[in-house]
Amino acid sequence: MPAPPSPLYERLGWDSLDAALAATNRASESRGVALDPHQISAAHTILGSHRSGVYLVGEVGRGKTWLIDSILRNAPAATLRMHLTAFFRALTHSMHTNGHAFAQAVTDVVAANTVIFIDEFHVHDVADAVMLRRALSILAEHDIALFTTSNAAPGNGHDDPMIADALGPAARHIHENLEVLTLTHPQDYRALQHHTIPPHPNQHQPSPHQATGFAAGTWTIVNSPASSPATGTTTGNTTTSSATIPLPGTARTLTVNPTSLDSTDSENATLDTTWEYLCEGSISPADLLALADDYSTWVLREVPAPESMTRNAIQRFAHMVDVLADADIPLHVYAPVPPEELARAPRGPVYPERMFSRLQLLTPVADTRP
Repeated sequence: MPAPPSPLYERLGWDSLDAALAATNRASESRGVALDPHQISAAHTILGSHRSGVYLVGEVGRGKTWLIDSILRNAPAATLRMHLTAFFRALTHSMHTNGHAFAQAVTDVVAANTVIFIDEFHVHDVADAVMLRRALSILAEHDIALFTTSNAAPGNGHDDPMIADALGPAARHIHENLEVLTLTHPQDYRALQHHTIPPHPNQHQPSPHQATGFAAGTWTIVNSPASSPATGTTTGNTTTSSATIPLPGTARTLTVNPTSLDSTDSENATLDTTWEYLCEGSISPADLLALADDYSTWVLREVPAPESMTRNAIQRFAHMVDVLADADIPLHVYAPVPPEELARAPRGPVYPERMFSRLQLLTPVADTRP
């Protein structure tokens, strides 16, 4: 008989379950957060599992990604971490640029890593569902331990029957091979982020004592069109010209505020544009990922009233929030209503709870200008 599979703590390179749990707790505490009892219990189950990975499911803001990051942060095994959209983008790049078959593209992306963490395990179209089920089989064939997080159980959460049907084989693979575990907790931790409305900031960069990354972003409630300077229109007594930047890897462009061209240093570059150009255009999730590589701060102006938002536009906005949150890039939004009122849009994005939970990390700002 074949030997039983090793527990995940061994596959991650630890000698014992206790050592793995201690390293997980240290990784979380080193970032200023002690794991809650639900996360500690889940970590024990995950690390002691004899399956080939874990599918961690739970409501938004419960600390799923934080927990997996803490488990893998100090693991001796070589580990690759990617958002699912970035994983698909990397596969496509390998196939189109290198001319590799799909199986070779998967091994190209994984490279020498023996563990892969694919965050936000959500599929939005049939082609991605087919790609996912093939990738899962290839990862299993190469004995790659897979860690994933999701807001929905495998195969659930889709109102599109074609996507749900295409995901069927992937869902069966997950149930048969991964530890499917639910992280339960009554609190959405992101909802605890902000409680007061500070005055309007003079600049987007936070002070050393403020939050950093995506949580350093702001959501400004504008009182008038002049409060949110348009790109390429007249605002007050000032005329702002527009400019375009190329969408990496394509022949298309994005219209932006000319200040977006002021720096070629991606560590300090700001992408400053409007809802019309970014969300109502033809920007894809892959475009957003490419732009996130080049711009370390994003500004989105002229967000319309929720009632006038199209389904495609708010879905594109939700993709942007996902990409920037995952890349930990600050986002500064100028809108006529607070983020929770986007729920008034005629049709919301897929998994709206995730978008609303992440937007709670942005500091609400009162626009005091006339």
